[in-house]
Amino acid sequence: MLIKIFFLIICIFFSPVFSQDLDDDSNFGSPGQVESEDDEECRLSKDFELIQLLNLKLKKFNPTSKEFEQGPPLTDGEVKHKAIRYYSLQLKNEKSVKIDIDTFASLGGATLSSLLDRSSKVLLKHPEKCQFFALFGDQILGYYEISFDKILRLYATAVNKENKIAQEFIRTQIIPSPMTLDLAIKSLYDDYGYQQNIIESLLPQEVRTLFFGENSMVSVADVAESKLLAFSLLGGRIEDSSKKELFLFVPYSKKGLLGSNETIVISSTSKVYEVPLLNVPLALNVLRSLGFNAKIIILKHVYIDNISYCKVGEGGLWYHYRGREKKVGCDFLSNTIKSIKDQTLNSSEDYTTFRESIDRVNQIINK
Repeated sequence: MLIKIFFLIICIFFSPVFSQDLDDDSNFGSPGQVESEDDEECRLSKDFELIQLLNLKLKKFNPTSKEFEQGPPLTDGEVKHKAIRYYSLQLKNEKSVKIDIDTFASLGGATLSSLLDRSSKVLLKHPEKCQFFALFGDQILGYYEISFDKILRLYATAVNKENKIAQEFIRTQIIPSPMTLDLAIKSLYDDYGYQQNIIESLLPQEVRTLFFGENSMVSVADVAESKLLAFSLLGGRIEDSSKKELFLFVPYSKKGLLGSNETIVISSTSKVYEVPLLNVPLALNVLRSLGFNAKIIILKHVYIDNISYCKVGEGGLWYHYRGREKKVGCDFLSNTIKSIKDQTLNSSEDYTTFRESIDRVNQIINK
């Protein structure tokens, strides 16, 4: 795709077209990327250099001028490309300006429009390495890999500043860097790191409808799961494909639960996670979209020791039994984690239903 764009630009810039009284000898370079470890090459331009470029007066391109009257009407694409070349000819003797992509994402309105007219002299620096993105009008050229956390920060800036160009670039030309299994699970912890409208706009309409229903609204409680869904849709992947087994332990009923409301997640690395306020059906779908072999274990009986256990009774209410004593309520989280670590899950009445998964969890914990 990038080669095709290069070829198109070369054809445009070296084809015989009108210059609207400008010298036709242009030094407009081939768009692409520059990469170097040299400090000088990586150094960004000073703020005043950017301001000087933005304040430089340019003759306005006029697609309805007399020189175009003889031919057929210009298409939108032709107008766009002729305008880019027209401005680049005026800037051929100017120094290129290097700015970071964060600065570009924060621009909007007249400032952004002015910068795009001067795109032939603008390079955008990769946020994490010595690599530069070239601009061709309102198009950032190329495909790049950036950490997902940085992608979210950039996208939030672009949305808040209504920078549609940066938003489209992030949605269609950025791939998230691979994520570790541990980081993927921990990303489910934070529902409040970003505004829900930021995450919503990262997800295509059809995806929002599929996962969140016809109103397509991402609730505050589902922001964490939605972030991981966005990671998957942008082409993100988990680093170690051999460690993609996950087991989620959930209570059969929520009536009478004591303590905090975390979901227990166990990975094939034998790590135990306690994820707060997890939307289990949504999380399972998202995790499976990332290639995880995610299985759910639903318990209505938790073995604690020889004389005590928790069990769902009448009306779906949890009870804690100790000998002949029976009390309403059960600390499902603490008692289930104890049973997992003590490897007494096979003493649960639910063992026969989830035998394969429980046996695998015992193998993982026993490593």
